[in-house]
Amino acid sequence: MLGLHVSTSLSEIRLQLDRTTEMKHLLVEEGGLPFDSVQSAGDSITKAGVEGLFLQPHEFLQVASLLRAARLLRSLLAKKKETMHLLWELAGDLYIDKVLEYNIEQAIDETGAVKDGASRELQSIRRAVNGRYENLRKTLEGILRQVSGFGFTQEEIITTREGRMVIPVKSEHKNQVPGFIHSASSSGATVFIEPAETLDLNNEIRSLHFQEQREIERILRTLTGQISEVRQQLLRDADVLTTVDVLFAKAKYSIETLGVAPTVVDDGPFVLVKGRHPILLMNHGYNTTVPLSLTLGTDIQTLLISGPNAGGKSVAMKCVGLLVLMVQAGLHIPASDETTFRIFMKVLVDIGDDQSIENDLSTFSSHLRHLKTIAEQADKDTLVLIDEIGSGTDPSEGGAFCSRTAGTSHRSAGLHHRNNTPRDAQGVRTRDPRYRECRDGV
Repeated sequence: MLGLHVSTSLSEIRLQLDRTTEMKHLLVEEGGLPFDSVQSAGDSITKAGVEGLFLQPHEFLQVASLLRAARLLRSLLAKKKETMHLLWELAGDLYIDKVLEYNIEQAIDETGAVKDGASRELQSIRRAVNGRYENLRKTLEGILRQVSGFGFTQEEIITTREGRMVIPVKSEHKNQVPGFIHSASSSGATVFIEPAETLDLNNEIRSLHFQEQREIERILRTLTGQISEVRQQLLRDADVLTTVDVLFAKAKYSIETLGVAPTVVDDGPFVLVKGRHPILLMNHGYNTTVPLSLTLGTDIQTLLISGPNAGGKSVAMKCVGLLVLMVQAGLHIPASDETTFRIFMKVLVDIGDDQSIENDLSTFSSHLRHLKTIAEQADKDTLVLIDEIGSGTDPSEGGAFCSRTAGTSHRSAGLHHRNNTPRDAQGVRTRDPRYRECRDGV
């Protein structure tokens, strides 16, 4: 889920708001969800269904995380299904597979390595490898001491080259130590020799490593098959847990902003009571952010806001637009619970300067283009937000244009903003009862 869906369905919006409310109560009561996080497992689960492929250890950890989260969440909600029935309806059918979860946890450790106890065969092979390594190291240490006593080595260390244990020998003495030369140092003064006495032990270890890899692959293929058998159930769990994660984020935001679920209606007035701009609230805090109250859709269909620069006019418009979209996306908003929002099928906006040298558009021309689109698409279920409708023109011409344009805007519920008091085509201040002037902010 890459973004929130803004709905125009009354039932869907109410459902999302109510789910957010229930999740908020759950977080307050429990302090959080019963798991820290869920790794994205969708791709791994889908991969498990492809014939011939098998998952890698880190991908099994993703599936185990999903199974664990589903089990813990369902167990928690089962205890609260009477009071949180919406969350129970959402997550009550989560698929639980304790056997698969156990099998993965027994085979893969938290670092993504296959455990020794994943199978008896793997445990036996690794014990044999450790035993051979111990014998090899003791043999090499004896050879190294002997060679060092003759002054054939630069330093007494055992190292590894190409997966085989070797000793460093001075280049001029390389023929004095029987064995296989694997490489030389960058200066050429030292060569790394695998003594002849240890060739068989190194070969045995190499062979055991091949056996280990075959057994690991067999274990991973077996686990992959178990996941493949229930992949549809797991994919559904992944979708449900993604939805729960989104609800968790919504509820946490509501708690942090003192958010509420407003009353939402299909039609009727739009009443915002003490709404706060979400970004200002985040940056400046609840008490410092000035609340905004306004009503549209009764005897007022169009609201014109006038006032000095830096007076908060654009902020007020953006606040309304943001809160509308938030509610229709199922988010609680920082406002009074007396707030009532109606559903808008469209939100049409002309805010900012979209002049374009490439397209030969001036500031005012770009506004005209946007206004033409708004006039063609707006209807009674549209929220229209226009910022400085006459900007980029002579003030008197802009004022006349605003008056003539606003005179036809009663078709849509809109919030219009301009710097000058509205005037008609002759420059006389308009007294149209559809307009309400807000000189000092809304």
